[in-house]
Amino acid sequence: FSMLSRDVIAVPGRAGVLRVQASFRNDAAWPQPWPALQLTLSDANGRPLGARRFLPRDYLDDAPEQALLGPGQATQLAFDIVEPAPGVVSFDFRFD
Repeated sequence: FSMLSRDVIAVPGRAGVLRVQASFRNDAAWPQPWPALQLTLSDANGRPLGARRFLPRDYLDDAPEQALLGPGQATQLAFDIVEPAPGVVSFDFRFD
């Protein structure tokens, strides 16, 4: 899988809520199951403030229409999370 874009931003008018947005693509030559995503949020000194592993059911709101992500298929996702602590300034996504 390749991460095409990613962002974590504060949601205007909703204190303590962050919007996670990302798009990724299956670069394999075969279909693959939807990946789990590991998100780590850090402060300005690089110290982790929170981390969570998101399963496909967490970031897709429901079971995907297709059980596998096809070769070359890209997808976008967006969901809101609670900010784990004040001072989040960076984030890291990993496929799990």
